[in-house]
Amino acid sequence: MDSFLSLYNQVEYKIKQATVRYQECKKENEELKAENERLQEELGRLKLQLQENEEKYKLVTITKTILNKEDKKDIKKEINDLVREIDNCIEYLGK
Repeated sequence: MDSFLSLYNQVEYKIKQATVRYQECKKENEELKAENERLQEELGRLKLQLQENEEKYKLVTITKTILNKEDKKDIKKEINDLVREIDNCIEYLGK
């Protein structure tokens, strides 16, 4: 009978240990899921920021290329020509 009680107590102890370990694993799993969700959100935010930075870089590159190819006076002259052309178009539409 003593061996049965001893065996019963061992089984009961191991079940309690398994239950505690299960609860710890369950809690850890929930924490990891929350961290994963947070990291996924941060990844999405960083991807969006990367796209915005790439667009800005393209714009800067284009602007730099234009400024390197032409003198500032030439750019100003071209803008003035375009403004005059727009004014002429508005004048024709007003007639």
